[in-house]
This record gives sequence, structure tokens and C-alpha cells, in this order.
Amino acid sequence: MQIGKSFLFTLLTGALVLGSAGCSNAPETKPTGAEQAAETQNKETKTDFPKKDIELVVGFAAGGGTDAVARIVANVANKYMPGGKSIVVSNKTGGSGTIALADILQSNADGYKIGSVTTGNLAIQPNYGKTPFQIDDFIPVARFNSAQNLLVVKADAPWKTYDEWLDWVKKNPGKFTYGTPGAGNTQHLTMEGINILEGIQTKHVPFDGAAPALTALLGGHVQGAVVLTQEAKPHVDSGTVRVLANAGTSKIEAFKDAVFLKDKGFVGLDTWSGVVVHKDTPKEVVDILREVFKKAMADPSIKEEFNRIGLEPAYADSKEFADIIAQTNKTTGDVAKSIGLIK
Repeated sequence: MQIGKSFLFTLLTGALVLGSAGCSNAPETKPTGAEQAAETQNKETKTDFPKKDIELVVGFAAGGGTDAVARIVANVANKYMPGGKSIVVSNKTGGSGTIALADILQSNADGYKIGSVTTGNLAIQPNYGKTPFQIDDFIPVARFNSAQNLLVVKADAPWKTYDEWLDWVKKNPGKFTYGTPGAGNTQHLTMEGINILEGIQTKHVPFDGAAPALTALLGGHVQGAVVLTQEAKPHVDSGTVRVLANAGTSKIEAFKDAVFLKDKGFVGLDTWSGVVVHKDTPKEVVDILREVFKKAMADPSIKEEFNRIGLEPAYADSKEFADIIAQTNKTTGDVAKSIGLIK
């Protein structure tokens, strides 16, 4: 589908105090039995949770970038969990990360099963009309990070630079195969944007997570992959993968030799991750979880652990995260329509 570059990438882009006890002659009133019972119940609700460990469900394979971030945050958050309880990470793959979120929606709205979310499984996939949920079926709790998408190939690939790769792809339309963590997700849309930017054709191969996509790349089953910074870094450090291009919105010192596509007119897409709960979760429970994750994200060890895998923390509270989700949902929906992924 032919569309103008500028069109596509523009898309991407107090109370009054009425008296005091010291100056009032009104008799002291005591709460009624019903009021005392309600107060006691409220206190119990606020202090009772959690009675057991909490499950944080990740919709992508263990070892991928989303999984790595979730495990780092959960490990630090456990220092701030009431009652010595823990947040335990589990993986439920499939449907480009949507199977896990469907599981959250079908579970009890009690805060004991919470969902790891990304740009793809929460903001993008509902645009295609195939998910049993929409963005307002969940309450955002906190955003953890926002990472750049990278185009990578094997270290022994014949293309040493982005320009060499681009020249080959132009001469061999439709022959370059690349893996992503799922069809229609951020990484897929990123590559589709590059195709339009450069006037090229590539072949998409979706996987249930970045880890299997990278495994396929290293095994020679695909020729490239679009993954996040934290997913690429271990393989770059070990010398098995080369980064050809940074398709995100900001430069990265660790990958400064890669072409920054924003310099070529590509506004780009980053991928954020965070945590949500079922929309019917009691406010008291949501508030406790918000506080736990807020403290975790402010912990100095988060920055240290994130830096170790090539990331910077990008905490956003519940309200800000909700705004980010809504805007991403709209923008990526417009882009997907523009390139024909949504009819």
C-alpha cells in the first residue's frame, strides 16, 4: 500500500476548616455500631492483603525482554510486599501476549493474579478486533520501562552495515526473513515502517516471544529479528548478534555504531512494559499494589539491574500510564490501518 512517508511518521510521532475541637461547644459524638463495623472492615481490607503470594503473568517466553524486566521488578518489589508475601512470575505464552491478559480478565478480581503488559499485547492487539478485551478492561498500576526496537542479524551475516543490508534487500525483494515476538506487535509494525521508509519488501515470521525469535535467528531459520535493547544486548556482548539499526526514538550509547533511523526520517516506535490488574479489583488492593511498585521503581537497585541489561527505568504512575496506553492504542491503530493490517 502506497502512503506518504510524512503521513505515516507523523502518526508515530484546600478544604475549608469550619471549626476545631478546642472552640466548639458541640457534644462529642461517637460512631454508631454500624459505623464502627464499617471502619473495622475497611481497616481489615487495607491490611489483610495480601494473604498469599501474588502471581505476575508474563505473556511471552521466559528469557525474553519482557520476562527479564518483569522478573527484575518483581524481585525488588518483594522487599516492599506487606506480610512477607512475594510476587511470583509465571509465563503464559501465545496470541502475541494476549493469552496471558485474557487469563487475567477471566480470573478473580482480587489482586492475586496480575498482568505484565507491553505496547503490543495491551495497546496494539485490541486494534485488530481479535482479543476478548479492550484497554479499559484493566487498571494500570505502573509502567516499568520504555525500550528501543533494534534490527539485528547474526554476527557472521554477510551484511556488516545497515547500508549493505539495505542494498541486498532492495536487490532481493521478499527474500529477507525476520522474526519478532508476535504478529501485529510493536516489532512487526516497526519493520513494516522500515519497509515503507526504504521502499523494500521483507518476510515476517512471528514467534511467541523474543527468546524463540532470537533462537531461530541464531539457528539460521530466519535472517534477522526485531527485538528490544535488553533482548539484543546479551547476544551482542557475546559476539553472536550484530545490531544494524536502532528504530526507536532515542540513541543508545551501547549501540552507537548502529544506524539511528530517526536521522533518516523514521520517527520510530519504542516498546514499554508495566503491570495491570483486572478492572474490578478493589481500590484498596490496587492502592497497595501501586505503592509496592512505586517503591520498587524508586529503589536504586532497579536502575543498576536495568542498566545491566541495557535499559533505563521509565516509571509512570497509574494515571500517566493510563494516558500512555490510550495514546499508544490510538496511534498504532492509525498506523496499522495505513499499512493495511486493519481493513
